[in-house]
Amino acid sequence: MQKEILILLFLFFINSSFAHEFKYSTQLKSNQSQEYYIEQAHAYFDSLDTYADSGVKAKYASHVIRWEWYPWLFLTGYKDHWMWLDRFVILYPTKVINRECEAFQVQPFSRCHVTFHYLKSNSYVDIYEEFTFNSKGEITFIEAWSDLPDLRPMNNQSDYWAQSKSVERLSTKVPGLGTQTGKVNRKQIKILAKKDPELKDLLKRLRFTLYFWTKEAIRLVIKGHGH
Repeated sequence: MQKEILILLFLFFINSSFAHEFKYSTQLKSNQSQEYYIEQAHAYFDSLDTYADSGVKAKYASHVIRWEWYPWLFLTGYKDHWMWLDRFVILYPTKVINRECEAFQVQPFSRCHVTFHYLKSNSYVDIYEEFTFNSKGEITFIEAWSDLPDLRPMNNQSDYWAQSKSVERLSTKVPGLGTQTGKVNRKQIKILAKKDPELKDLLKRLRFTLYFWTKEAIRLVIKGHGH
């Protein structure tokens, strides 16, 4: 009898561990103030603004992912050391203006509409961006779209903050983002990728980050960000 009990406890522990690792971002409840999530979003954009002067630094989880949808470069950051490379990006004079950020009780906890003003070319690019957090208040997933009718994730123009259930975003499909650390579970992604082409694409870019980033960067330079 004792043996059977031990086996049952072991199986329960294993199942609980796997369930924990497979949690999705929407299963994680907000535990910070609305002001905090908005502040973190602004801190992120400050890191991309050549002229921003802010003492607040965005808090990244160790395995943070940044995903920028076409016409951008898809996977443009993986792990926190990639994110700090953004300091080189701002060498090209850029201002992040028209910032409008809101916080939400469901993931992604922070969402923003902004405009990137590239001063040398005097071009303006509207971006819609979302931020997913772990229970420590660290950013685990950044997802961005061109803020244009046929490129943003919300079909209905009245759904300004992408709250409809019909909104399609990658962050809510990635297993592991709902854990306390928010670290993605690559083994589970591999299983799900067999039926989900977006997760399959994410997995391949996580494996060969630099190669695919370079490939997309060349494509962007040649074709530009027009669509």
